[in-house]
Amino acid sequence: MRRISTLKIIPFTYPSGTVAWRLTGRLLGKIYQMNFPTREEAEVHMSALLRAATQGKSGPATRLAQTIFATDQELQAAELAHMRLKAALPHASLTTAVDFYLAMNTVVVTPIKADEAILKFNARRIARGNEEETTVTTGTVLRKFIGQKRPKKGQPPPPLKIKTTDQITRENVSAFIFDESVKRRTRRDRYDLLHNLFEFLVREKHMLKNLVDDLDRPIYKKQGNATIFALDQCQALLEAAATEPGGRDHPVQGAMLPYFAECMLSGLRPDEAQRLKPDWSNVIFENGVILGFRAKTGEDRQVAMHDQLPGILRQCKAAGLQPGYFKRAVFERIQRKAGVRIPVTLDDGQTEEESLWDNDILRHCYASYAWAREDKPEFLTQHKMGFLMQNMGNSERVLKRSYINGTVLAPAGTAYFQMQPASMGGLGTRVSQTRAKAQAPAPATTEQTASQVFRADGN
Repeated sequence: MRRISTLKIIPFTYPSGTVAWRLTGRLLGKIYQMNFPTREEAEVHMSALLRAATQGKSGPATRLAQTIFATDQELQAAELAHMRLKAALPHASLTTAVDFYLAMNTVVVTPIKADEAILKFNARRIARGNEEETTVTTGTVLRKFIGQKRPKKGQPPPPLKIKTTDQITRENVSAFIFDESVKRRTRRDRYDLLHNLFEFLVREKHMLKNLVDDLDRPIYKKQGNATIFALDQCQALLEAAATEPGGRDHPVQGAMLPYFAECMLSGLRPDEAQRLKPDWSNVIFENGVILGFRAKTGEDRQVAMHDQLPGILRQCKAAGLQPGYFKRAVFERIQRKAGVRIPVTLDDGQTEEESLWDNDILRHCYASYAWAREDKPEFLTQHKMGFLMQNMGNSERVLKRSYINGTVLAPAGTAYFQMQPASMGGLGTRVSQTRAKAQAPAPATTEQTASQVFRADGN
């Protein structure tokens, strides 16, 4: 007799290294091939397909397709609960587990939609004082966790992998955090973010417990010296920033020069630079400081402007530029023009871009070159650490562990803070987007640039 089903569930590994569970095979002549983040979800879906296929069939292998649940979603949730219980306690009864829960638990948990949970979490963070810009990154990471993708033009949004908070399991949490295709720091950051989200959902009675508490926090520890750019690469970044126009919202030459100068020649964090007000009220030229923003601790802080930075920013202000202007596309064009975003030919002949840009690399440069110089009183050995702690907002331990590359020599430290673009005469000149694209430079080659970066191994 011809089999009505050859469906089976097998593990499947994406090219990124992420493991999923694939439902594959034939059912009543129809071919199925679908991926799920957990085996339990794949089994629930396969059960639903088999139930539908055997509707009205008779025989010893067929069960009556009757249920008290009003919707398929309720039935699938019950099946998923049964599978999770059996996976942890093979001999346990679902009825006994429910009776125990009702007897011992006084908290009534109300699941909500996963995307709604993210919106509520970010709204709470903004209400308590977090900058609204920081919730953009938070939302992006959490939407990736639940599998939310942008719909194609004219198409409905694709279905979520995790639709409601009661579909969050230890398995899909663990798979997202410990994804080997991402860096160790990203794994740690994902752990912390999900921990905070689940704490919020537990307090709001949308989850029973914080599933991250059962997982070990990923270890992230930098090894060796911090990665920095060589002097000529730093100069190339300033030159590129001074000539590259901004986006459609600010199409003028040198639109992002203030951002690069602030990040390279002061202790500002990138997000702090982006929050500077367009009217330059945060930049106090008379006192030589930049202020008016909150540090990670929530306290107001200020950084000193010294050497060439005040002069560069004065010219930027006079040209009508904005101190905190940032656009990702412009940022990447400047990287290409400076030769720190380069094409790499793969073994199969295809080409992809490789960025020599490490996280916080401009702050690494500022700390490392400042630590090396000895040409001013504030940079003498007995003063320089206090100066850096004040202007970077980090402790001595963090600066030595994560920011200072001790291989930089004193003459290089002095030369670094004398850098400025060779010509700033065209700053603020309006440039059409057509002309901007036509002027896009040919990217540098790997051989021209890769050897110029001080890597963490000191080479």
